[in-house]
Amino acid sequence: MKSLLTLALLSCCLATSAADKPAETKPHEHGAPAAKPTETTKDAPAKPYPLKTCIVSDNDLDSMGEQASFVYQGQTIKVCCKACIAKFEKNPTKYLKKLEGK
Repeated sequence: MKSLLTLALLSCCLATSAADKPAETKPHEHGAPAAKPTETTKDAPAKPYPLKTCIVSDNDLDSMGEQASFVYQGQTIKVCCKACIAKFEKNPTKYLKKLEGK
């Protein structure tokens, strides 16, 4: 009876710990992980960011503390804060127009 109780407790603990783990990502068809659309590859480096200001707010890049940068469709984008990343993602076309002719 004790072994049955121990076994039930053990299986309950294992089920709980398995539920807490995040789902694993499956590799791509050929074993390679899928690339994100905004990532660049070694063959095509990202274009440098030509502005000295945040593409979203037009503030100095260091005006809000630590600036952030990321690559969007092969173009390096720099913003003055993380909040500007979310604003950029809502309407990237609007902000990318600032890079035209630079």
